[in-house]
Amino acid sequence: MFAVALAARLGWGLAVRVPPAWDGELYERAAQGIARGLGYSCFMFGPAADPTVPTAYYPVGYPAFLGALYAVFGAHPATLIVSGALVGAATVALAHRLALGCAPRWAAHAAAALFALAPGSVIFATTPMSETLWGLLLIAVVAVLGRPGVGVRSLVGAGVLLAAATYVRPQAAVLAVLLPMVLDGDLRTRVRRAAVVTATVLALVAPWTARNCASIDGCAFVSTNGGGNVAIGAVSGAVGTYRALTVDDGCRGVVGERARERCWQAVAVREVRARPLRWLRLGWSKLYHTVANEAFPAGYLRVARPDLVDEARETRLRDVMTAVWGVLWITAALGLLPTHPRRPMPPVLRLCLATVFGVAATHAVVFGGDRYHLPLVGLVAVLAAGALRELPGASSRGGTPDARTG
Repeated sequence: MFAVALAARLGWGLAVRVPPAWDGELYERAAQGIARGLGYSCFMFGPAADPTVPTAYYPVGYPAFLGALYAVFGAHPATLIVSGALVGAATVALAHRLALGCAPRWAAHAAAALFALAPGSVIFATTPMSETLWGLLLIAVVAVLGRPGVGVRSLVGAGVLLAAATYVRPQAAVLAVLLPMVLDGDLRTRVRRAAVVTATVLALVAPWTARNCASIDGCAFVSTNGGGNVAIGAVSGAVGTYRALTVDDGCRGVVGERARERCWQAVAVREVRARPLRWLRLGWSKLYHTVANEAFPAGYLRVARPDLVDEARETRLRDVMTAVWGVLWITAALGLLPTHPRRPMPPVLRLCLATVFGVAATHAVVFGGDRYHLPLVGLVAVLAAGALRELPGASSRGGTPDARTG
């Protein structure tokens, strides 16, 4: 499956050459700044910004990853395309391997093939967006924790991967507590595992937090856009998806990244306290927009290559992407229904489910969008294959052996 996924991504990326758009423009410029030795600075925001001023607005993980590649191989489109294709193909290969351990071979092959050729995942793999890298890190954590005999080495390894994922998107930090808790063992063992993983994550992220404390107008764990993201999902004009915040929403005249984040956090808390039921209802809308369809890659492609994709083609592409995504997540969801007694859910499936739940829960707090399920497609593909584990052809092992206390 690695070869199939790599061929699809390389073929697409080299043939179409999709330039950066939307957030991708900022990420790609930030990577160029890092490669030039400017550090993580306001260079990312364009020529009008002072390139000597440090920033922590967006998470540094993906720009640092791409910037390191640019420093070694050059800031060429081919560097972005090849690296993205390799990351995406590795994610497909991991999903296939995990599915083979807890599902019939035909189901594992089918789910992995859908993921390998899923249009949204193929398109995004060769764009300067963080979803593909984050998806690989998340499924790698599941692969490490889902192995038999989870000992300290596996826990620390998972912590290292989750720290990297936290640098890409800070919401990954919640998984450091959640994922060890779904493994087998008594409560004390689970808490001890969670403590090891969490301590590893905090230790590895601490240097960047210290950098932020010293470089900007206040301490920030990883980035300073979290307050704005929470406010987007809570202000009076919130609709459940992204909307640009304006001075009318609050924080007029506030200067400094950390100061603005604190201000938006205060705005969000005030709105939630004033209308808690409305905020809870918005949570369902956020989840709906996150999982109900797949459209963002088509919109990205239309903005980046309007010569290639007009409105009609964008609509057709959205339909195809949504159909592929729908097959995977609906099959995965049906597998959770208590239809009849079955063997216990293998650890890998529990970890996949917990990861999807944890990420989705954070978007019920901030705001939703189908872009945010793209890092989860590999995990959902494993769940979809696992949903068919009671059908003929299932592995006689009954899935990956349960993790033992280590």
